[in-house]
Amino acid sequence: MPIIYTNVDFYKNYLKDDFDGYPLWVAHYLQKERPSIYREWAFWQHSEAGRVNGIVTRVDFDVFNGDSADFRKLLIN
Repeated sequence: MPIIYTNVDFYKNYLKDDFDGYPLWVAHYLQKERPSIYREWAFWQHSEAGRVNGIVTRVDFDVFNGDSADFRKLLIN
């Protein structure tokens, strides 16, 4: 099953009801607790300007909304 990657406004304005059955990877920056979206999300990209030791360029920072069992359900066998 595909994962839909989008920002909050694009999902709300163009995708919403037609894609609510798919896992969502939502980009919503500068939020402290979670993305402001009405539906369940699997991943949240909260920054595109993170720093990680050993990587020269900036990286995306993402959060998974679940535990290791939930993550395994998303994997392709």
